[in-house]
Amino acid sequence: MIFNVGDKVRFLNSDGYGIITKILGSNTVELENNFGFQEEYEISELVSERKQEDYQTENLSFDYQIKSKINAEKNSKKNLDLKRKFKHLEKYGSKERVVIDLHIENLIDTHNGMSNSEILKIQMTHFKLFLNKSIDKKQRKIVVIHGVGEGILRHEIRKELDIYHPYFEYYDASYDEFGYGATEIRLESKPI
Repeated sequence: MIFNVGDKVRFLNSDGYGIITKILGSNTVELENNFGFQEEYEISELVSERKQEDYQTENLSFDYQIKSKINAEKNSKKNLDLKRKFKHLEKYGSKERVVIDLHIENLIDTHNGMSNSEILKIQMTHFKLFLNKSIDKKQRKIVVIHGVGEGILRHEIRKELDIYHPYFEYYDASYDEFGYGATEIRLESKPI
């Protein structure tokens, strides 16, 4: 490797750096180390320090292609994860109604260590968001799968409907399609 006076170098066998002050021969240089001392080194013990710009590619379109490929792979994985997570809903319903499954394992990745009230809060938040989006999209009916359990989530959903949407009809969803743990809600308002 060829060094010039003023080149910044690092040491192969120790920490620190230095700046070449003299070329003493074909294999030896004098440098000032990072502590300000003059030292002689064999060229074979030194490595040229490169600037950060030296590590970047010269072709910006190449950088863009790499970044877009990385982002495409991330997005593809996210989409695949979402499809896998909600695949079980494809067998339900028609275009006239949409379905949400509020079982906690379908809403978040892990619920270890969460209290029942924290889980219920997450489930109700998802229910309210789903209900509001369905109303905005002018859906006619929705089905909320809440499970059987102790009936607390079912009770909270129906209480929410009674208080904030008293004109919506709700009833147990079809047992043949959903079993005992689902409520169907008709989002069409009754005339006053």
